[in-house]
Amino acid sequence: FRADKLFDRARKAWDAAGEQRITLHECRHTFASLMIAAGVNPKALSTYMGHASITITIDRYGHLMPGNEEEAADLLDAYLARAAGQSRDNEHLIGAVESGL
Repeated sequence: FRADKLFDRARKAWDAAGEQRITLHECRHTFASLMIAAGVNPKALSTYMGHASITITIDRYGHLMPGNEEEAADLLDAYLARAAGQSRDNEHLIGAVESGL
């Protein structure tokens, strides 16, 4: 990996597309921002970014992560409803096995 070669290729691509040039640091930050916007798991993003821990990722990019508490509550409700349904299905199967089907 050579940053100067990478930047030369990027510069040519930006010029060909008529886009403003940005630094490699800005590219890295943009990548992380787009991954967050796409809903990528923070642990996966931490790995992609090469951070030693997820704490580094959260500290650096946490302000970009939406805090949608309503969506989180809905996800938990859906999970618990599925778990309750599976529990009822299991109870039905256990009862059937115990009664000899």
